Amino acid sequence: MTADGWVDLQINGYAGVDFNAPGLTVEAVKAVTERLAADGTAAFMPTLVTGDPEMLVGTIRTIMAARKRHAECERAILGFFLEGPFISPEPGAVGTHPVEWVRLPDLALFERFQDAAGGLVKMVNVAAEVQGAPDFVRAVSAQGVVVSLGHQMATSPTQLEPCLAAGAKAFTHLGNGIPNSIDRHDNIIFTALVEDRASVMFIPDGHHLPDTMLKLYCRAVPLKRLIAVSDAQYPAGMPPGEYEVCGAHARLEEDGLLWNPARGCLVGATSPIAKMMRLLAERMGLAPEELRAIGRDNALNLIGMN
Repeated sequence: MTADGWVDLQINGYAGVDFNAPGLTVEAVKAVTERLAADGTAAFMPTLVTGDPEMLVGTIRTIMAARKRHAECERAILGFFLEGPFISPEPGAVGTHPVEWVRLPDLALFERFQDAAGGLVKMVNVAAEVQGAPDFVRAVSAQGVVVSLGHQMATSPTQLEPCLAAGAKAFTHLGNGIPNSIDRHDNIIFTALVEDRASVMFIPDGHHLPDTMLKLYCRAVPLKRLIAVSDAQYPAGMPPGEYEVCGAHARLEEDGLLWNPARGCLVGATSPIAKMMRLLAERMGLAPEELRAIGRDNALNLIGMN
């Protein structure tokens, strides 16, 4: 990889700094930016999951203050990804997001976040099947915001078409944020793999997707549509043990697996994107130019920064 480093569109937290918990400080944002850079992440988008809107607005303002005060934060923090709260509340689809804060797509609430971010909310996740999703997608897409579809129960082209036609441009960590049991033919993974209008974001950490699935993605999806993301949570870089993530108990295993025993689901990842790109090189045999596209250029292209 060049000195420019990798780009990660989905960072929930890192090295003990949680973007989805109260009490975030400007100096903590600076510290996590420096730690990410040391671990190979040159630029990233802080990711906010479903939660108390007041707390999330405060988080956005703190991160914006860090961008204003510290040059390294301004360079590295590209904008924000709102992974919640406009998702499905159904088991499997909701993942570890707190169900009580899930909301239907709400343009006024989105604008609150966008105002706090000074227009730097660059991407927002939506469940395609929920009430009002197509109109919301159309409205925020008209502002230049990327809509990614995920944490949803929608599976078929028919269910996804209204949002894709309205401007949705990506799928959020494809293969995750869905129920464990899906139809063998009519499922979101197959639908997304052949959908040329939207990029496929995926988590190649060795836990979220098996190697067979990674190989399928790399073979079936045109290179320009593949984007690796870490979905890193704040226990990344921390010792194994018990943590609270998104308001729920999570366990970090010795091998880096972070999961919620009560729900039986993963809780984001604990590897930096540089480690994931090494995995893709070693297990998938990808060439340097392919890795650069998947780990940098395609991400910047998606959010209009390349």
